[in-house]
Amino acid sequence: MKTSMPNLLYRPVGVRIVSYSQGMTGKGERLAVLRKRIYESVSKGAVAMSIVVYPPTLDWSWMKQRPQQLLGGLARSGRTVYYCNKTRADRGMERVEPNVYVVHHYEKWLRDDWPRIRAGSRLPVGVWCSMPMSGPSAKRDIEPDWIVYDCADDFGEWHRFERDMVSVSDAVVCSSERLYDRLSSTYPHIRLKLVRNGYDPAMRLHVESAGGDAAETNPGRTPRAGFVGAWAPWIDDLLLRKLARTGEVEVVLVGPEFGRTYDTVRREKRIRIEGLVPHADLNRHIAGFDVCLIPFKRTSVTLAANPVKAYEYLAAGKPVVSTDLPECRRMGDVVDVAVDHESFIGAVLERLKRPGDAAARTRYALARTWDHRCREVEELLAELESGR
Repeated sequence: MKTSMPNLLYRPVGVRIVSYSQGMTGKGERLAVLRKRIYESVSKGAVAMSIVVYPPTLDWSWMKQRPQQLLGGLARSGRTVYYCNKTRADRGMERVEPNVYVVHHYEKWLRDDWPRIRAGSRLPVGVWCSMPMSGPSAKRDIEPDWIVYDCADDFGEWHRFERDMVSVSDAVVCSSERLYDRLSSTYPHIRLKLVRNGYDPAMRLHVESAGGDAAETNPGRTPRAGFVGAWAPWIDDLLLRKLARTGEVEVVLVGPEFGRTYDTVRREKRIRIEGLVPHADLNRHIAGFDVCLIPFKRTSVTLAANPVKAYEYLAAGKPVVSTDLPECRRMGDVVDVAVDHESFIGAVLERLKRPGDAAARTRYALARTWDHRCREVEELLAELESGR
């Protein structure tokens, strides 16, 4: 759906009045201008809800992940979000949710639409980046009042771009304690905030009627151990083949190929590959699992990961078995962590017999939703936009 440019108005809400200063240069000068904009809106009895631009990283409709969740949350709080797809298409902006506009051709949008949007609004402008390569160019092209780098992955090949990204950022957000420790050690003077991943209640996994046909409600079928996520190089396919060959469980894989193919497991009789499914259908798949899996190899990427799927599995009350990942260990008793293949398979088979406390798992997820995480981000943005 092609849409005209949104009408960017101030929203009347309760506000905290902030002062502003003059005579600054560089980042200080930009901050003074930002404070002035907010101050002027306050004097009119309104508060400026900022514009947020997300440079091309991944498409809005490809696997709903951290960027879509956080930026969607910022939009629900009243900010206007321009989410720029990685895939270029000759289409106009598309309104996909209230206050969320998908940009289908970033360079064309920068040339034709962004100058008019910027000139027609006095709202503060921010850039939210999750790829370190995009920061410096976004600063040049968008000319934002603030930039936040959201570091959620520890890809070694990205490290060479990181220093430049941090140098243009007003704050850095990260998703795991391992990332927090590395970033705070490498860049001790940055404003850094830990915001982990979360559960989306719109998936309704916590609702008992979410669907599915787990073995406990359908005794006639083989129990299922399922994984939901990208079939990436860090997935331990050997572990999954060993689990399937026990003959005690069917292994179900839900997610797209990412950097590798399913060829190594395709011929296994007790492994079923569902591939990429619509986000709206994930609850049905997860509800049909008897045990949920996080079968990651221990790599620099996975050791720094805070797996989104853990929260979704737990919301459904399902037993979760993970390889030895720091963030899963921090989840305590609601996740079974295994140190090797033998103990992983043993934990899965044990949970088939004794599933454990489903209600405790659901409570854990509901205390850590994306709404909780978005409030943590809003606190940070309020500090940036008030100059604190």
